[in-house]
Amino acid sequence: MTTLSPATNWAFTFDPRTRWFGVSRSLIAIAQAVTLLLTPARYLIVPLDGAPTAEPKCSGPAALSAYCLGGNDHSQVRQWIIVAILLVVAGGYRPRWTALPHAYAAYSIVQSISLPDGGESVAANITLIILPLAFIDNRHWHWTTRTDGELGPTALSVSAAAAWAARIQVAYIYLDSAISKFGVADWANGSAEYYFVRDNLFGATPVFKWIADPITRQPWGTAAMSWGAIVIEIVIAVLVLMRFRLRTIALDLDLALHGSIILLMGLWSFSAIMIGAVIIAASPSRTDTKHEPKGPTDHGQKWKEGRRSIRLQRSHRGKGAPVLLEPERQTA
Repeated sequence: MTTLSPATNWAFTFDPRTRWFGVSRSLIAIAQAVTLLLTPARYLIVPLDGAPTAEPKCSGPAALSAYCLGGNDHSQVRQWIIVAILLVVAGGYRPRWTALPHAYAAYSIVQSISLPDGGESVAANITLIILPLAFIDNRHWHWTTRTDGELGPTALSVSAAAAWAARIQVAYIYLDSAISKFGVADWANGSAEYYFVRDNLFGATPVFKWIADPITRQPWGTAAMSWGAIVIEIVIAVLVLMRFRLRTIALDLDLALHGSIILLMGLWSFSAIMIGAVIIAASPSRTDTKHEPKGPTDHGQKWKEGRRSIRLQRSHRGKGAPVLLEPERQTA
């Protein structure tokens, strides 16, 4: 059997069955589901271009949307069905079975609602790209690290290709966002955040406006917030293409960037989807066990194995002092 070099192994093998993958899928699905739960279909589907009635967009590729199957009526009923799919995905049950319905739900949202934002587009792209990762995920729940056997070379290679596609997609999104800002005068001269903070629709939330307002009244404060956002986006775009340690830095920066957007502007659903996308891009392979966070399931299993060892020793040695055997270490 040929042994791969560390560089080749890093580039061409990837086992996605980690909690990272589960957290990212749930975060994206929750952001989508809550948006649909809190926003009735009559507000998501509104008349456009002088149309007399509000109907979902069903022309061209959008005709395949769940909002359009069986006619344009009963949009709210169809929206509840989409919400149900998203909640099952968020719960983590059977990633292999729920990945395609999730991608279809994301496709339906971005294709048929009247004014989708960037978050809906990112969710549709990412859920499509990660389908190969989910199809090889044979876990019952995506919250656990327990798997049914190891992946073969073909599955690992396909998984690696999908993981790299997700990283490249995320890198492109952030790099494109940063570069496009240079073409806008307010971003180029560093004054954009001054106007964003005071915007009537997307301005700073009342809770944090008392902080953002005096900072953006200072030229250095406005420039730091405006140009700082651009620099962070560029750094994220570069680091998500690097090794795991650097990808975690990209994730930290993304959490800081979109966390501030949530606090200052209240764009939580968009930010949650973007964070979920970066988590996917930053995820390690399951074979990198040192990077896998320890959850309650792992500790509970070790405790049970330890108690079982005590009982076995007592049965063999009578009432003597129990000897605790170290549970067998699991290897990835």
